[in-house]
Amino acid sequence: MIICDDRKFAFIHIPKCAGTSVRHALRPFDTTGEAFFRIDEHPAMGAVHLAHLTLADLARYFPDTFDKVICYRSMAIVRDPVDRFYSAVFQRLREFKEIAQSAITQEKIEAEAHGVIAYLENTPGRLDLEHVHFNRQCDFIELAGESIVRNVFPVADMAGAVRHIESLSGVNLDIVQKNPTTELRFGALRPMQRMLRARYARMVPADRRARIRERMTRAGFYKAVPKQQFLDPDGPIDRFIRDYYARDFEIVEQCTKPIARVAS
Repeated sequence: MIICDDRKFAFIHIPKCAGTSVRHALRPFDTTGEAFFRIDEHPAMGAVHLAHLTLADLARYFPDTFDKVICYRSMAIVRDPVDRFYSAVFQRLREFKEIAQSAITQEKIEAEAHGVIAYLENTPGRLDLEHVHFNRQCDFIELAGESIVRNVFPVADMAGAVRHIESLSGVNLDIVQKNPTTELRFGALRPMQRMLRARYARMVPADRRARIRERMTRAGFYKAVPKQQFLDPDGPIDRFIRDYYARDFEIVEQCTKPIARVAS
């Protein structure tokens, strides 16, 4: 989350919605001292990712900041719930299961998705740190049925979101997507990649690997992984996503209509 007191602006970072890219670009404007950038131990919430606080938690535990979100020109970016769910599954496999991107298979994706679903179905309250990326998007935009965030853009209209941010900041932004889920564009090279990944991981630090992958993605060696390919239409995972994230589907559809955005 970014709070800019100077320009009366707030960016609400919904996980897995290109928020890392936007937050990185807006970092110079943050006037909280990066208070909402880190993972921390909160006396009431326990381990929590402060960058991904829902509005309910923000209102309860950080009321002064919540008041600013209400009063300031706030915005957020949302994403198709199916794409977002599978993107979160990919990140969970990489981050918490320590499985390299090239080693992720359809079977591992489905198994992890079912595990996540079991957790969500049995956790009516706050999600733990490992599952924060599976929070409903509506919980970052609405509170008690009331819309709090003024401007909502779909990730597909990133250009519109950037123009909006630039109009508020007065600065031209160069926003590059961070942490994308990608795969080698040339399928014939993937077996070699899988064979060499363990040695490569031992020899090259993680931050340097990320920079190399980003440069190779820009050069065209990697491409985005289409998340819809993993979904079995009307299967149990699809039915869960449609039900659990029902309001998110509505918000994504609504924000594609210009009338749905509240004027700044």
